[in-house]
Amino acid sequence: LVIKGLKALPTLPASYKTDTLERLRAAVQAIQQSQPTTQGLEELYRDCEGMCLHGFASDVYAMLQAELEKYARQQLSQIDGQTNAQPAEGAMLVKTRQFWEGYTQQLAMIRCVFLYLDRTYALQTANVVSLWAMGLSVVRQHLASTNMRSRLVRLFIVEVTSERDGRLVDRPSLVSITRMFADLDLYSQSLLPSFIDATRDYYRRESLRMVNGLAPIQQPAVAPVEGKSSAPMDVPGYLAHVQQRLDEETQRVAQYLKPSTKSALLATTLTELVEKHADRLLSLSFDAMVDANMTADLARLYSLLLPVNKLDLLQQSWIAFIKKSGQQRMQAPDMEATLVSGLLEFKRKLDGILSSAFQSNVRLLGALREAFEAFINTRRSKPAQLIARHIDQCMRMGNKLGTDRDVDDTFDRIIMLFRFIQGKDLFEAYYRRDLAKRLLSSKMMSLDTERLMLQKLKTECGAGYTNRLEGMLRDMEASEELSSELVRGQSEPAANAIGFHANVLTMAFWPAYEPTNL
Repeated sequence: LVIKGLKALPTLPASYKTDTLERLRAAVQAIQQSQPTTQGLEELYRDCEGMCLHGFASDVYAMLQAELEKYARQQLSQIDGQTNAQPAEGAMLVKTRQFWEGYTQQLAMIRCVFLYLDRTYALQTANVVSLWAMGLSVVRQHLASTNMRSRLVRLFIVEVTSERDGRLVDRPSLVSITRMFADLDLYSQSLLPSFIDATRDYYRRESLRMVNGLAPIQQPAVAPVEGKSSAPMDVPGYLAHVQQRLDEETQRVAQYLKPSTKSALLATTLTELVEKHADRLLSLSFDAMVDANMTADLARLYSLLLPVNKLDLLQQSWIAFIKKSGQQRMQAPDMEATLVSGLLEFKRKLDGILSSAFQSNVRLLGALREAFEAFINTRRSKPAQLIARHIDQCMRMGNKLGTDRDVDDTFDRIIMLFRFIQGKDLFEAYYRRDLAKRLLSSKMMSLDTERLMLQKLKTECGAGYTNRLEGMLRDMEASEELSSELVRGQSEPAANAIGFHANVLTMAFWPAYEPTNL
């Protein structure tokens, strides 16, 4: 078998390049016009592949780029010109959405036809971008060279402002414009800064209008009909409005903005609505809200002040309220009769607000302790005396305090109040005097209850603080044992015998009393 070489290499027809380019160009134009192509998509793919294999890939790429540029320029110029008049300007977003949705679908189909070009020539040649990136770049270049980009941004902001004012808007168009700017890498540099600036201006005007018209907190005798209240807005109502605005902006991000917008958008909203007016909001209503135990509104206030770093103002208002309210209780006419019980209830209320509204914030907890200690020690020895008297009354109540757990909780609350007083030595003296009276007159709940309170004082102040108090209980126990032994050592008592009981007391433990002549 003899194989002879070909006499001449096969050559392409002279019109191959021109004819194939024209077929591919006609197919691109048909796709752009949403018309059927004269050839099947697979045949067009083969034409593109053949052009690339014969070294005409750059010509196909150039032809495709020219067609995309011409189509994008023609469509966008038409949209820009038709909506340039003021009455038709509102339709610009709709027409742009229709263009962008159609253009991206067409670009995806064109890429399928020219996939071989995209995966060979565009991928392997330096400074040549993919077909998808090229299709986006021609739109981006047109927007950059005209004022259409700024018009789209302005109309986008107008629509969002209308939605914030409560009007219905074309959200699908807003979604499409956002996606378009994001795909064209124009979102962060063009749309987002203008949108944040417009948000700042909108909420600055709204906050000034609303905050300047805020009224003090009032409790109306009759609840207003929903949606028909003519009363001016108070601070709790304003805080609820701010929370509603934040929820709306969060929904706005989820519906038609990029997720990366959320932090800047909420921060701007909080700055204008809360941070710049924190002083007025606190001075106008904080005391009334705490007085009325408005836990839900205080929790909302805390959650709004926390992200704008205004807890220092909240802390100052917290301290001022506690000191002012505490001073009023210390100077009340019936102070001696109601001080301790009133302070215990006051402390319980503040603890409830701190835990449920302020999330047990460490700074506010320290501020509470600081303020309590400041006002409770303005009367020197009086708080120590009255706390000791309150304990004495509790000890004499017997079972009226409730179960053992109730007794323990009551003692814990008293100890918590005891921590704030500075005259702890005076308290020990008053407590020792009252304890002596209870022990000698047998007017107490039980020795176990007395030991429970002494154990709490010992834990709080140390063993040395309760040494004499514990010695008094030991004396009573020893006296009881001696009396029992005396009774057991006697013979059968006479019918008219006189009862006898004596307590043996250690002088160093018990308080000194002035001698009484009989």
